[in-house]
Amino acid sequence: MSEQCPQKYKLQYIDKVETEIEESIEAYLGIRVHETLEKLYRDLGYQKVNTLDELLEFFHSEWKKNWDDSIVIVKEEYGPENYLKMAEKYVTDYYNRYRPFNQGKTIALEERILIDLDDAGEYKLQGYIDRVMETEEGYYEVHDYKTNSRLPLPEYLETDRQLALYAIGIKERYPGVKDVKLVWHFLAFDKEVDSTRSDEELKALKKDVIALIEKIESDEKFEANPSTLCDWCEFKPICRQWSHLYMIKEKPENEYLADSGLKLVDRYAELKAKEKQVTLDIYAELEKIEEALIAFAGKENIDMVFGSKHKIRIKESERYSFPSKNSSDRKQLVQILKDLGKWDEVVQLDTSALNKIIQEKQWDKRSLDVLEQYVTLEKSRRLYLSKIKNSS
Repeated sequence: MSEQCPQKYKLQYIDKVETEIEESIEAYLGIRVHETLEKLYRDLGYQKVNTLDELLEFFHSEWKKNWDDSIVIVKEEYGPENYLKMAEKYVTDYYNRYRPFNQGKTIALEERILIDLDDAGEYKLQGYIDRVMETEEGYYEVHDYKTNSRLPLPEYLETDRQLALYAIGIKERYPGVKDVKLVWHFLAFDKEVDSTRSDEELKALKKDVIALIEKIESDEKFEANPSTLCDWCEFKPICRQWSHLYMIKEKPENEYLADSGLKLVDRYAELKAKEKQVTLDIYAELEKIEEALIAFAGKENIDMVFGSKHKIRIKESERYSFPSKNSSDRKQLVQILKDLGKWDEVVQLDTSALNKIIQEKQWDKRSLDVLEQYVTLEKSRRLYLSKIKNSS
């Protein structure tokens, strides 16, 4: 959390600010799904295999029993029924994928675990593991249920701290374990992803986490880090980034519109919009004048045009353009350069280098003739404005 938003970390864990926490629908869905899967495996420990209907009946009962109309739904285009159906699908997909649930022996459910990060015991962490399972070969697996609506990138999972820290805790609690596999269940996608960490990687992780703890402890500002996660933050009404919004929302409409901060922002936005339009208008007029100046200079056969106090020099330049990337002509050009033995001189098709080669005729005539079949000579003119000396 400290990396996502240092200010939220400070408010929650250092200042210990109490808030009237509004639970999000995403958090509510996650809790109900976790409860349902916990029941599945807890009952299995008592040799009771729930049918899918029995499991969904339990799920619906818990959903209804714990529902509160204050639960926040940020995505207003969806209602509670949409999330209920999503959760049903997560449970159903999981049940059908792992039935008859004989992949291994469940050792612990919703297990609180302590993790020592150093030998002196100065740095400790605690966490709760969804499920720990032992395989027939004597390996342990840490299972974590995710109800995220996005599938993380593989590199994220390879560097994820949470389950890797749990692996440290498991090895400390069960010294005889051969190895620990980290298993994520992304329920929204009916997908299982697993990973392992070597002892060297876990040792390095301990050092990294200790360094992060020390960084947090030395932080004096705890600045906010606004992101999409703000929509689910319980400290939003007292956060310096958002508190003004809540302040004006609580005012009657007549006072709301009279708020000096609101009026300043609205005026600023209005002026910025006008500034943008003026800029666009100026650019359009400048473009027309530039075209007229170039036409005038061409007609009069001159390179410098004088005003009352300023002068404009018009400089013409030539440059060769090459086939665009991924075009068939581009591929042919690359192959021809390789066939001519010239590819090393323009690795990755350096167009600046090719321009210089053509303009200075650095290659033999045959090579240049072949190359010029794939290029187009483009002329451009630039205008340079300066003051006329001795002009007041």
